[in-house]
Amino acid sequence: MRKILWACLSVAMLLSALPSYAQSPNYDVGQVWRVTYYHIKPGQSEAFWKDFRENQKPVYEEAKKQGLLSGYKVWNNVTTDRPDDWDVAVATMYPNFAAIDQIDAKAATISAKHYGSREAMLEAAKKRSEIREVVASKLAREVMPK
Repeated sequence: MRKILWACLSVAMLLSALPSYAQSPNYDVGQVWRVTYYHIKPGQSEAFWKDFRENQKPVYEEAKKQGLLSGYKVWNNVTTDRPDDWDVAVATMYPNFAAIDQIDAKAATISAKHYGSREAMLEAAKKRSEIREVVASKLAREVMPK
């Protein structure tokens, strides 16, 4: 009987320690951002923004409408440090890390519907690679300092 009591007490202590391990005394965790930094090739700025307006934005808006994305933001880099530095950063916001795992299949369906076919979607991706290069893609967790 005494062994059972100690076992239950040990399990209870371990389970109560798990939530405190995941919390930080410095901040509360928020949503997850995927930030992709693009270098727009010379002379391709208008083509980049046309593609973003006509293709990327409608796909993001539909994903947002379906609850796959919490939102998105776009930034211009006004202080480039070198010729191949990033020009535009596009950030997509997800409610948590699990949402990122679930978005791939669903987003492909949204994109295919927008473009009309898989081939058209692949052709647009090919054209996009002629317009811009990915400099970096980072995951970041939003935090609110306490």
